[in-house]
Amino acid sequence: MQNFNSKTLSIQLNNFLHRIDCKVTMLELVQQHCCTVKRIRRSRNWLLTGEVALLSQLRDALRLGRGIWIAEAIDNALPKPTFNLALMLQANPVITVNQLMAETGCTLIEARCAIDAAENF
Repeated sequence: MQNFNSKTLSIQLNNFLHRIDCKVTMLELVQQHCCTVKRIRRSRNWLLTGEVALLSQLRDALRLGRGIWIAEAIDNALPKPTFNLALMLQANPVITVNQLMAETGCTLIEARCAIDAAENF
């Protein structure tokens, strides 16, 4: 897995004020997680900025409340971890295609190709 924790990301939140209940509460929550939310010029859209690790913590906090759409936007913007499927198959040669897909988030084709390659060696 790669380490993306020190990378800073910016996520556009469309119609931010119209989709939340209380602006003050949401801004306090964002500030508690050391992130920032700023309005993009004079539009309805806002920009959420923070480090990957802090955005992950914010995402988890938002899933508990009414900010699920913001949590999903953060989840979509966060970099996906990469896995070495060959190493995983060496460590656990009896793993199924479904288990490999669930643990790594790879596609069905990627999982099958990795298993076929591991069986040929």
